[in-house]
Amino acid sequence: MPETLEQLERRSFEEDDYSEVPPEDIVAYNELRSCADLFRMHEQGILDIQPDFQRDLVWSAPDQTRFIDSLTKRLPIPSMCFAFDHKKERWIVIDGLQRLNTIIQFLKGGDWRLSRLDDIDKGLAGQHVSALKEPGSPKHHFYSRVENLTIPITVLRCDLERRQHLEYLFTIFHRLNTGGMKLNNQEIRNCIYGGSLNKLLKELDDNPAWRRLNRMKAGESSRFTKQELILRFFAFEERFERYGGHLAKFLNDYMHEHRNANEIFIPNKRALFNRTVEPIYTHVFDGKAPRKLSTTILEALLVGVGRNPDTPPESLREKFADLQAAPEFSEAALAEGLSKRERVIDRLQAAVNIFGN
Repeated sequence: MPETLEQLERRSFEEDDYSEVPPEDIVAYNELRSCADLFRMHEQGILDIQPDFQRDLVWSAPDQTRFIDSLTKRLPIPSMCFAFDHKKERWIVIDGLQRLNTIIQFLKGGDWRLSRLDDIDKGLAGQHVSALKEPGSPKHHFYSRVENLTIPITVLRCDLERRQHLEYLFTIFHRLNTGGMKLNNQEIRNCIYGGSLNKLLKELDDNPAWRRLNRMKAGESSRFTKQELILRFFAFEERFERYGGHLAKFLNDYMHEHRNANEIFIPNKRALFNRTVEPIYTHVFDGKAPRKLSTTILEALLVGVGRNPDTPPESLREKFADLQAAPEFSEAALAEGLSKRERVIDRLQAAVNIFGN
């Protein structure tokens, strides 16, 4: 059965369209690190576990408790994978985020209470970690076992300023994160393209009009997909004519180029976003949350309005109706490939023409 438009759009946030050969100057090697050493690296700010990223993907309390139980029993633990920027002495977690986060939370102590489970050591069930951490505690040996346990680590020695190295890490993220919590593309970008542009995407994702356009409730997370949509808007509005047919690569290149954008770029993009989203929400949808919009339509709507700042606001609703009726947005046209170069350029050019004067 052919995929629906919604399925195709959802897949566009997850597909990796790279087929790059690994750079010859990235060195991969294995080493053992104690849990205490990993905790120290985190506390010193050397090891980046991306707290904003982990907010959306976190193990349940029973999952964390069972993992700690496995560590105290010295059961085999799968290898983690880190990227090591040898120039900046910075480490990034590629695979093993939830395991590492659990180790850090346990060794930090605090008021975390392990779950009461029947399938773990009875000495751990329901215990406060702060009590286990006390050197004089009768159960301190559980804490010591975790502290001294060594974990196998695969290290990718790289340079995070080099585009080719970041592209390779993007692919590695995709290949390793294939379980029940598979990462989408923008979650991966959030890990490896940190900087002023990434911060701006997070800021704009909280814009009230934007959240209403996307029918997002207060506190609701979209797992960064709406942030990718803002990124698509910026990249396509600026240069959709240069789109080469590979969406993930197009967006990664744009983020790499502007990851540490200056004080001119950031305010300009913020102003572009606000002067585009506000009239769409106010004049196209009368200040109300619209019925569910397809990503493809919203993407084109943003680019069409963004490229035409002088379009009279009172004409936006009529032009939006013309956009929806345009042949480039018919089911037949969309079914031929959402991310194909010709289709993307044709759709966005049609949007720019429709919203033009």
